[in-house]
Amino acid sequence: MREKGYASKTEYASIAKRVATEGKGVATYLGEERARQGKGLDPLVDPKGLEKYGPVRGSNNLLVPEGDQFVLEYGVAMPVQTDCDLTGSMGGNVDVFFKIQPDVQDLLIQGKGAVLKRYQAQMCTGAVQDVVDQFPYQRSQFEPDNEVERQMGLLVPERSGGDNTEDYQIGLFAAAYLTDASITKYGLRGYYFAVGDEIGRDTLDPYGQLLKKTFGSKTDEVEKVLGNTSARSLRTVNIGKILLRNWHGFFLQVGRNRYTTDWWSDTLGKERVVQLPRTEDLAEVQAVIIGLTEGVLDLQSAVDFLKESKVSATEAKRIVEACSGIPIGLQTTFANFDKIPMAGARFASRDDIWPIGTDVPSGAKSKKAKKSAPKEEKKEKKEDWKL
Repeated sequence: MREKGYASKTEYASIAKRVATEGKGVATYLGEERARQGKGLDPLVDPKGLEKYGPVRGSNNLLVPEGDQFVLEYGVAMPVQTDCDLTGSMGGNVDVFFKIQPDVQDLLIQGKGAVLKRYQAQMCTGAVQDVVDQFPYQRSQFEPDNEVERQMGLLVPERSGGDNTEDYQIGLFAAAYLTDASITKYGLRGYYFAVGDEIGRDTLDPYGQLLKKTFGSKTDEVEKVLGNTSARSLRTVNIGKILLRNWHGFFLQVGRNRYTTDWWSDTLGKERVVQLPRTEDLAEVQAVIIGLTEGVLDLQSAVDFLKESKVSATEAKRIVEACSGIPIGLQTTFANFDKIPMAGARFASRDDIWPIGTDVPSGAKSKKAKKSAPKEEKKEKKEDWKL
């Protein structure tokens, strides 16, 4: 793993200025230039993945060797994945997301009242486009530090018009089937957000092109997780159900198209479709949703939380109102919510998820447990060691 570090607001401002000057005004200049040169996607954001790990993305506890033991340095890894529509009018989203990264760091991770402070939040960014695009889907690694911003700059938004139906379902599929996260071994869930203004397709790969175009040489490896189910027939609503086993999943809707609201309500549940007041409010909306789900905020304290973050009272109330229908406190209802290891806990092995001397609590998965895949096919367990 790279040396840990967070980019300050000053550092982000410097990076943004440099990108604007040297990068032709877009945060993704490096990724786009690589694509223009015919080099394809950088392996860090290519769904095929790094050669060593393949298409599965890992969000795993950082255990640091100390003598004959291992120390949990920053708390249990908490994955937060944000898939953003980069087609048509949404094409500038990645530039907006780049600019708000300091707010994401403050509200979720570093600030005085950060809603994920007890965890090591690890962020992943996905780019949702269209099957007709050169790169229909891109997905970064889960990272805890300023590597998040660097990998965001490797994305390639094609900004095409699409066909009013984008391929969100591939992002849902990747999160549901191609993620190995330590948090799920404790019986808790990570956070998944899709951001956009359109619907996805009703099955994973209706034209038989999307998986091959997205995963290339790794398509066969990806199809193995489907068992006997065809990618053409796997319904997106069923992918949504699988996703919600391990994620608190939400669609943050830009605009108010009724058919968009209905499609996502069918896919994730009505209570998980949140109207995004403005794309620029993404950090605040995510923080409120996570804070309410984790039980560190209620509807009143959420307003105060935003006001302390320099959000006007009017805007704070509007944002909290938009989030008020979600399943508040859901994470706190799981058996091991108050039992997960904290930073500094010691482990006998890098494969262990419970500290030395801990009996495995009820509802948790031991280190030997394996996640079930469709049709009773079993998936290999990855190590808890984050490299």
